[in-house]
Amino acid sequence: MYLEKIKIRNFRNYLSVDVSLSPQINILYGNNGQGKTNFLEAVSFLTLGRSFRAKRDEELIKKGENGFYLKGEFQNQEELLVLEVGSDLNRLLVKVNGVVYKKKKDLFGRVRIVIFTPDDLQIVKGGPEKRREYLDLYLAQTYPGYRKAYRSFYRALYQRNSLLKRMRVGFRDLTQLEIWTNKVVEEGSLVIYYRLKAVEAISPWINRYHQMMSGAKEELHCFYRFSGGKQPLPTLESIKEEYKKIFSQKRKEEIKRGYTLVGPHRDDLVLLLNKKWELRTYGSQGQQRTAALAMKMAMVDLIENTYGIPPLLLLDDVFSEFDNKRKKELLHLLTEGTQTIISTTEAVDFPVLRPEIKSLKVESGVIFD
Repeated sequence: MYLEKIKIRNFRNYLSVDVSLSPQINILYGNNGQGKTNFLEAVSFLTLGRSFRAKRDEELIKKGENGFYLKGEFQNQEELLVLEVGSDLNRLLVKVNGVVYKKKKDLFGRVRIVIFTPDDLQIVKGGPEKRREYLDLYLAQTYPGYRKAYRSFYRALYQRNSLLKRMRVGFRDLTQLEIWTNKVVEEGSLVIYYRLKAVEAISPWINRYHQMMSGAKEELHCFYRFSGGKQPLPTLESIKEEYKKIFSQKRKEEIKRGYTLVGPHRDDLVLLLNKKWELRTYGSQGQQRTAALAMKMAMVDLIENTYGIPPLLLLDDVFSEFDNKRKKELLHLLTEGTQTIISTTEAVDFPVLRPEIKSLKVESGVIFD
C-alpha cells in the first residue's frame, strides 16, 4: 500500500497543493518553516485521524480560512483506497471510498503508518508513558484485538479508580471492587500479552538497526518491565494469574491510596546496552537518537511481517545529526517495498545514492516537483 496522490487545502501553511508521490522514496527538502513537517502531518492525519503535533483540529486550519480538506489516493496492487477528511468550526467530513463516516477514528488502520520526528528522542530518554505510547500506537495498527482491549482496559481502570477513591474516604463495597478488578485483569492481561509478544519480536530488529546505523559494536536490547515486579510468562493465563495475585497482595494499599497501582498503565519498556546499561540513563544523545529511529524501523518490520504489506514510513528531519556515511546507511536500509517520505533541510543529490528517489522542494507552502 502506498500513497499515490494527495490533495491538501487550507492545511497549516498550505493553500492548495496536489502532489503525486513515488511508491518508494520521496525527499521533501527546503529551509526550516516552509511546510515540510506540515506535509507529513497531513499524510498522518489522513491515516490516523489525528495530528502528531496538534491537540485540536482548529490549529490545523490555515490562518484566515474557515476549514481544511485532505484527500489521499492509496494504491495496493490493483486496489484503490480513497480517504478524505475535512474539518471546520461547525462540522467534520470523513469519507472512505466515497462512503461517509461519522468519526475520524474510522480512518485509523486502513493504511498503516510509522512516523519518526525529532520529538521521538523522548521515547528513549523520557518517562515510561512515552514508551507506552510508542507501543500503543503501533500495536493498535498491528494487532486487531489490541485497540479494543486497550480501550476496554482503560474504561475498566477508570471505574476501578473511581471506586477506590470512594473507598479511601470510607465507602465499602468489596463486591463492586471484585467485579472491576476482574474486568481490569481480563482486559489488562490481554494488553500485556500483546505487548510481550511484540517486544519479543522487535528486540532483535532494534538491535540490528541500531548497530547498522551507528556502526556501534555494543548490543542494544529491550524488554518489557511489568509494574507488578515478577515478570509473568508470555502466555495469557500466566499473565492473568500473576495479575490477580498482585491485586490480592496490594488491595489494602490501593484502598489507602485511592488508585490502581499495577497494570499496563504503569508498565515500561526498558532499553539496555550490552544487557546491563540502561540507555535512558547512560546512553549518549547520538546513541539515544539512533535507538529511537531503530525502534521505529523495527515497527515497520513488525507490521510487514504481520500483514505481508509494509506501512508508510514518514521520517521528519531524520538527517539533521547524521553525517554523509550514516545518511547513506539509512537510505540503504529502506526497502523497495516500503514507501518512505523524508523531510530534510539539505538539497543533497539523493538520486545519486538511490536512482528511484523523487525529490520535492518545499518553499512557503508550495511544493515544486
